[in-house]
Amino acid sequence: MIDRETMRTLLKSMEQAAEESLQQDTAFYEALQSLKAEIDSDPRVQTALAVLQASGRRVFNSFVPHVKIRVKTEEGVFALPKPTTIQSDQTGELTQELRNAASAVIMNSRHRRELDMIVNEVIGASQQFEGIASQIERAGYELVICLDLSAYAQIRESAAPTPPIPAARIPETHRLVSGAQPFDALLSTKDLNLLKSMGVKTDVD
Repeated sequence: MIDRETMRTLLKSMEQAAEESLQQDTAFYEALQSLKAEIDSDPRVQTALAVLQASGRRVFNSFVPHVKIRVKTEEGVFALPKPTTIQSDQTGELTQELRNAASAVIMNSRHRRELDMIVNEVIGASQQFEGIASQIERAGYELVICLDLSAYAQIRESAAPTPPIPAARIPETHRLVSGAQPFDALLSTKDLNLLKSMGVKTDVD
């Protein structure tokens, strides 16, 4: 029997070990970049972004994957809580539409399936991850591992709202992140430094 506090610590260590392993895998980031480009070109995503911008918000889209681990216990499923964000009702609805649009692309993308395969292979080769997983499984619990590809946006107020843009007139070249903006804008500084040290190109042609 593992108490909740110990379980929380173990899950945190497992998720960290899994993400550290993925950060060292070039194929993972190549597949992730392809998925991000697919999301950027989706008309529904472009429309959601345009509506947010028209409402006077500046949108900084982030697409950093996280490994989420759940443990099935007799009392139910145990998992680490997700970070919470506070937004106004209007901004929250608009942001949720952007997330829903991105999620719809992810669910039907072949790149998502490719990422799932890479995650299973990379995590399975991590001795640190497997060591903790074995400890939990020996206690009689079942682990459920998934790659959380939730797209989310940071919303900031702009100086002045821009005129609304009719959905039908949004240009096809409009992107969630400008095509001229490098892929490194989607990653944290830590991720960028790691990718550069690996010789991985982070800009989009």
